[in-house]
Amino acid sequence: MATAQEALPGPAFSNANEGFGGANRREAYPADNANYPLSQSQQLGNQVGPLLQRSLPGIIMVVTLFALILLYNWINTGDYRPLFPNMPESEKSEAFDLLSGSAFPARLDSRTGDILVPADRYYEARMMLASSGFADPSSAQSMNMLDDQSSLTSSQFMEEARYRAATENELAKSIVQISSIKTARVHLAAPRQSSYVRNRVPAKASVVVVGHPGRIVTQAHVQSITSLVSSSVPYLAVEDVSVVDQQGNLLTMSMSPGLKMADMQSTYKRSIESDYKARIEQLLAPIVGIENVNSDVDASIDFSEFETTSEVFDEAGRGPISRSEVLSVDRSRGGSNVGGIPGAQSNIAPNDTAINNTNDEAIDPIEQPSLQTSEPTSTRTTRNYELDRSIKYSKDAVGNITRLSIAVVINQKVLDGVAGEDVDGEETPRIGALNVEQLTELVKSSVGFDEARGDQVLVIGSPFMEATVIEEITTPWFENSSIQFIAQMIGIVIAFALTLLFVVRPVLANMLKKNDGPSSQNAGGGNYQQAFASYEHQVAHVQQMAGHDAAKVASNIKDMIRK
Repeated sequence: MATAQEALPGPAFSNANEGFGGANRREAYPADNANYPLSQSQQLGNQVGPLLQRSLPGIIMVVTLFALILLYNWINTGDYRPLFPNMPESEKSEAFDLLSGSAFPARLDSRTGDILVPADRYYEARMMLASSGFADPSSAQSMNMLDDQSSLTSSQFMEEARYRAATENELAKSIVQISSIKTARVHLAAPRQSSYVRNRVPAKASVVVVGHPGRIVTQAHVQSITSLVSSSVPYLAVEDVSVVDQQGNLLTMSMSPGLKMADMQSTYKRSIESDYKARIEQLLAPIVGIENVNSDVDASIDFSEFETTSEVFDEAGRGPISRSEVLSVDRSRGGSNVGGIPGAQSNIAPNDTAINNTNDEAIDPIEQPSLQTSEPTSTRTTRNYELDRSIKYSKDAVGNITRLSIAVVINQKVLDGVAGEDVDGEETPRIGALNVEQLTELVKSSVGFDEARGDQVLVIGSPFMEATVIEEITTPWFENSSIQFIAQMIGIVIAFALTLLFVVRPVLANMLKKNDGPSSQNAGGGNYQQAFASYEHQVAHVQQMAGHDAAKVASNIKDMIRK
């Protein structure tokens, strides 16, 4: 009976103790069990419990703060996607500046450097960039399936197509190097050539170019493109290369030599007029201000070509001059004594020889040849005369200015000397009225005025229209990115405060209440020992009741067993 009584738990008889007279029970409790010995696990629990109670609020605060940081990053990051992954760096900076200037929430990826935009506004960003002339770089790449590595099963057709695609891509990359070309695509139509020259088919090519915004693809650029493509493809003539811009204009349209010459002349005329206009405005800008002067120049240019060849004789008037003289003299002498005509008659002296010899002198045979010999002489003189001659060849310069017409308009307020306001809003001193005649002479001197050729310069003053101030398009305050950021921060602070107030605080209060029970019993000199002492008191009280009324105690034990 004693063993069963010792095994009875004290709390089970706590209510029964009330029924058996509480006063007598309290008086019967022993008071000398305050120093009841504790086990080692109980002592360790007593040491760790207060430490956990003190560190638990800090742990909860750290976890809550970490959760709020994750929430902020999730709200602030959102769902972003790259706009153009393959965009060049030069175009990427322009696109980012355009999006930022339009208050578009764009950002750069810290890993790849791509432009990121919100996923829900992705197509809006693409349309915005497309309206400004930006295109997807991936659209310029053609036949990407041909970039796969070849294998042993590749057909000859695939090899030729891969080679043609590689040639087109390389030509497109070369064309893009031109400053005015943004993107380019090249299409080659190069049939398989035959071994016979007569059966060869010429190749053809088409080029589609997209220029940079604000830049012009000139005719010189088109000629460079056609020459580049024709030189890179065999059997491709320059005439068989077509160049088309993004507007669908055929840039390689054949022009007659006359039209080409007229185009060159018009370009030269515009350059001359622009030079004179810039010279006038640069001269008058320090005097009246660049915004208070406007000018226009019309130049008449003579593109006629004159070639003159002149030949002048005796320009100095000195008469003919002997250039050369040839003197030719021919002399013939008689023969020897044995001469004459063969035959007998030639050796017979004439009959009158003796008759005529009145002096009866014998004829010396030695002197006879002298009488018969004669010396005929022939003289010829040839003189060549030349006149002084000069040949002149002259070719006039092309593009001579035959007349200049210049009109300059100056703001009347500046001519009248109206006072203005400086940057600080203070009124500037009133300047003296400008003389239009002086400004006219100044303009004439700057452009090389020549009255003989009919130049005209007109300078007038006229009131300028006030510049209309374009109202800035303002977005609603709730769509401002700064306001949205501040609202997000305020929302996070409010969420943090509500979390502390309605989540952390109740949890801490509940945990502290659970831990206050044992701690309050342990306070005041060993409450934990008093719990064990009360158990001993209950056992003693049960023993006392069993001694007085054993039947009632037995019935209570039976009830406990049933339960």
